[in-house]
Amino acid sequence: MTTVSRLTALALMLALAACQTLQRDLGRDSRQALASWSLEGRLGYRSGNDGGSASFHWVQKNPDAGRIHFSGPMGFGSARLEWSPERARLEHGGDTVSAQSPSMLAWRLTGLILPVEQLRYWVRGLAAPQPAATRRKENDGRLSQLRQAGWQLTFDRYQNVTGLQLPHRIKAEQGDQRFTLLIQSWQPVP
Repeated sequence: MTTVSRLTALALMLALAACQTLQRDLGRDSRQALASWSLEGRLGYRSGNDGGSASFHWVQKNPDAGRIHFSGPMGFGSARLEWSPERARLEHGGDTVSAQSPSMLAWRLTGLILPVEQLRYWVRGLAAPQPAATRRKENDGRLSQLRQAGWQLTFDRYQNVTGLQLPHRIKAEQGDQRFTLLIQSWQPVP
């Protein structure tokens, strides 16, 4: 093989490697840019000796405002959790309760400190900007494990949604608290 052939082969290999890296970065950037969505799925949780499960429908209107409607055999019928930068509100059993964060209201509902503020990133296969996180990725760039805000998360299944690889199942654990999100349908909202 001549020097020119070797250099050409080397340049071709470097170009292909750069394309793969660019493709991984574009996938992350696209997931980051996905600020509005609707998703449906199931939540299973355990906190100490208590636990339950429910169906949920989550609509994220923009990066800072959203709502989750819970229904099913969680022992409480249905509930609606809404938040914006100004407030968080929980409607359940004819009562309405407000708090500073949706996580505080999720705790009131389930007994689980469900980190809604970070979940809006985690459901997209991303670490939240804060607090600091430790990530483990697959060869294709998808997040497989994440340690953040005291939670250890495992992303073991992904699904293709309009060309993006988004999580299908997320398992999370923090001390004696655990939850599993099974995302059954994703719909990006323009």
